[in-house]
Amino acid sequence: MKEIFNEIAQNFGTPVYVYFEDILIKRANIVKKVFEKLNYLPTLALKANNNPYLLRILKNIGFGADILGEGEFYAAKMAGIDSEYIVWNGNGKTHKQKEFMLNNKVKYINVDSVEEFEYLWKEEENLNLFLRVNPDIDAKTHPYISTGLKKHKFGMTFDQASFLLEKYREKISGLHIHIGSQITDISPFKEALEKTYKLAKKYDITKINIGGGWGIRYKDEKELDLNRLKNELTPILEKFDLVISEIGRFIFAPAGFLLTKVLMVKKSEQKTFVVTESGMNHLIRPALYGASHEIEIFTDNSTRGKVDVVGPLCETGDFLARDLEIAVPKMGDLLIVKNAGAYGFSMANNYNGTVKPPEVLVKKDGSLKLIRKAQTVEELFNTCILD
Repeated sequence: MKEIFNEIAQNFGTPVYVYFEDILIKRANIVKKVFEKLNYLPTLALKANNNPYLLRILKNIGFGADILGEGEFYAAKMAGIDSEYIVWNGNGKTHKQKEFMLNNKVKYINVDSVEEFEYLWKEEENLNLFLRVNPDIDAKTHPYISTGLKKHKFGMTFDQASFLLEKYREKISGLHIHIGSQITDISPFKEALEKTYKLAKKYDITKINIGGGWGIRYKDEKELDLNRLKNELTPILEKFDLVISEIGRFIFAPAGFLLTKVLMVKKSEQKTFVVTESGMNHLIRPALYGASHEIEIFTDNSTRGKVDVVGPLCETGDFLARDLEIAVPKMGDLLIVKNAGAYGFSMANNYNGTVKPPEVLVKKDGSLKLIRKAQTVEELFNTCILD
């Protein structure tokens, strides 16, 4: 693996996001297989990764798209995903967005609240509206990515959903649940589905969107047991005519790496800092969530030590890892951050006037393909007006 990353650095420079096509397809096929005996539409959560080249690979093996707005819709269409297989999500939809989505024939719409339904949808006919219910279940994940408790901004209570179903049943096609991200325990999924099925049965709802949130192993976590998930959920899901999922991290994360370079190794009285080209501008998860990613450094130095891997930005919180026990690198050494294919580039930013890195795909035959150019400083400021 070291050789391929050296080749990428030589050909495309650093920093760069790197994806492996074979891993991407393998993970996608695992997702498809879980509920293959059901009438199942797997969609990709574009918030995790919206690169159209990657989306097109997955579209060709049967995936649709889960989108928030016009930007993610555009990425889906660049990838060739038909509107018949697009789900529109979000808790802050507007009339302008509604007009855009309906004009573009987006098929599935997840309605987040009573207020949204009455503001946007109560006069509409012949749409596939799914009510997003909040089952008030602890997903046992980081609080910033937990979405299934009453205190969270997402979804409606079962009483609110019942109110809409009593009043507008003929306008409502299905129910939607999504209780959080990076969930590695089966029980929250099962409990949420059991509660939601009772509501579906009462009102003869035959379509369900089970969301996503399938957790992976970043460092110390266990990966969600998909065989057990299948065995626990299928007896309920087979009662529905259509099952939709919205999967991002499980597919994209293991397929992606952030490749960057050591700028210097700085020692203070208390710490050793490995300063790299990349910080929270390229991968914000460690700074935002305290997330841990495995990091591998390609160095010929055998001396080990405890280091903080940090970025070059003007923030103490600009880090990729803290108190990492590794072989201490030297200036110019390469390192990779693993499981960076989800919520990596899609959450990258321009803090301190920095630009976003390019993206490269390692194809199944081993060839390299540039799938997104590096952003330029000129592009960063081309929307500014001085006159």
